[in-house]
Amino acid sequence: MNNLNNLLQVLMENEIDFVLIGGFAGVVHGSTQVTRDLDICALITPAQVEKLRVALKDLHPRHRMNPNFKPSFLTEPKDLTNLRNIYLETDLGVLDIISDVTAVGGFDQVKTNSVEIDLLGHKCKVISVDALIRAKEKMGRPKDRLVVAELKALQRKSSE
Repeated sequence: MNNLNNLLQVLMENEIDFVLIGGFAGVVHGSTQVTRDLDICALITPAQVEKLRVALKDLHPRHRMNPNFKPSFLTEPKDLTNLRNIYLETDLGVLDIISDVTAVGGFDQVKTNSVEIDLLGHKCKVISVDALIRAKEKMGRPKDRLVVAELKALQRKSSE
């Protein structure tokens, strides 16, 4: 988790415009489920990709979806047309950059459905508990169902 904290800190220090989503967002909201990656929602534009490349350059970011071919994110892809998601390995851990979240929408909708939290000495936008629950319910994987149950229990407890 410490390396993911450091990876998140790199993104915040470099003023990347993103919303924290996925398991790490669940942890921020109180889930005890372990996560092994950092998921963010962001616009994937040429300017944003360049900013990400600068932010991640010292972390040796590599594309991770093909185990036999892991080109550097610093040089690939050259053509950003129709690029929707970026899946990377870095020296600090796995970073998935998603352009839209199931059951929530694209970056603008995710940003609207986020809360700003003080995290690691920075302000960080984190998907709201309600939006995270909707997304995880729609995904329906066993690990997502565990997080949903835990987040709903936390919501009930906080409303008492």
